[in-house]
Parts: sequence; C-alpha cells; structure tokens
Amino acid sequence: MTKSIKIEHLKKIVENEFLNITKYLIPGEIDKLSLGTAGLFLNSIFEHLHSLNLLLDLGLIESAASVSTSLWERSITLQYIMTNHIEFTKAHAKHDKVKKTPWNIKQMVNGIIDFENHKVRNPEIEKDLLYMQYTYLCAIKHGSPFTMTYLNRIEKDNNTVIGLKPNFTKQDEDLKNYLLLLSITTAFEGILKFSKVFCKKEKNEQLARLNRKITQTIIKDLNLDVPQIIYSDEKEFKTDFWEYLQNLDKNGN
Repeated sequence: MTKSIKIEHLKKIVENEFLNITKYLIPGEIDKLSLGTAGLFLNSIFEHLHSLNLLLDLGLIESAASVSTSLWERSITLQYIMTNHIEFTKAHAKHDKVKKTPWNIKQMVNGIIDFENHKVRNPEIEKDLLYMQYTYLCAIKHGSPFTMTYLNRIEKDNNTVIGLKPNFTKQDEDLKNYLLLLSITTAFEGILKFSKVFCKKEKNEQLARLNRKITQTIIKDLNLDVPQIIYSDEKEFKTDFWEYLQNLDKNGN
C-alpha cells in the first residue's frame, strides 16, 4: 500500500468520525450555545478537508495550502474554545470585529498546550512545534519568496510563466501527502477535543485510542520525504527550540 493510499484511508476514517459524532452526544442538558458553536466549527473543518482534497487531486499545491491553513486555524480555535467552552463561547459570540477572532494564534496555541498539562514533554517545545505547523503553512499561503520560487518553478516540459500549472511531479508527491496528513490530524484533534466535552466517555476513549494509533503507528510508518520549501535560521527561533530542531535534523527525524 502506497503512502498516498494509506493517508487517503486515514482521511476516510476521520471523515467517518465527523459524520457520526452527533450519535454520541451526552444526553440531557447541554449548553446549547457552546454545542452549537462547536458544531459550526466541526462542519467548517469537515468542508475544508473535502475542499483540500479536491485541490490536491488537481495538483494545485498553493491553493491547497491556503485551505489547509484555514482548516488549521479553525481547528486550533475550536480546540482552544474547548479548554473553557462556556466562557470562551460567550466571548466568541460577543466578538464584533470582522477581521479577527477574540484571540490570536499564539494565545490559542499556548492555551491549548497549557491545558493539556504535559507531564513528560517540555510544554514550551510543544508550543513551538505546534506553532511551527502554522509557520510552514503560512509560508505557502502568504508567499514567502523562497517558497513561491520553489512552487512556481518552470519545469523543462512546461516553460509557460503564466497559467495553471498542476503539480504532479514525483519530487512534490510527499509535499502533497504532508499537507493532507497535517490537515487530517489537525481536524482529528478538533473532534477529539470536542468529544471530551460533549460526548459520552466511551466515545472519547475510543477516539483517544485511535489518536494513539495515528500518532504512534500510522504516521511513524509513513516516512514522508518532504522537499525543503521554507528557509530559516536561528535568528527566527528561540535558542532552545532551534537546538531541538537541529538535533531532530541530525537524528534524521
């Protein structure tokens, strides 16, 4: 089974969880505003995942990454709201600025990791790793010069400068796989956090087991070879996080 097929299979599993999640809601009195708000986010994430897949099938990597970035933002916002769902839903409902959510990305990332209360892993590294996902996606969405140059390179068999240039090259296959995989796992994190608040205990435990399988088995076995599409140096990172990244690179992770 190829890497692409494995990731597509995982996508179907996660999509099925989205479609069936309402069957496992806790019966009885539930805060309707927070449940309704969370439901809107879940539906938006589900639609983004579907749209992303269509764009990747067309070989349109830059457009796909823009959708993937939006999906990531939706899921992070939902995950953050779930850390204090009644109060944060009220804040979200009262928010009246068109361009912004009540919280910035850094604030939400920090809040999510602090709420998870990691006992073994360094929470500051975890925050930087989670935010690094956003940095990577934004490099494509916002047009980092290095990234734009790579993704819009002129191939030998197509010297057209302007026009749609679907990318089906072998060297970028794992870039597309990574964008889809990151979006699948980010979407799944959203529904996992939702289930902890609104679903029966058995459902949350089942999703937690699936999450461990995804992170410890499925992703680990994929071994993606993603091309370098961003360029950065130690000036852009905290010293301890830069050293952490350097050690990952040395160990081939």
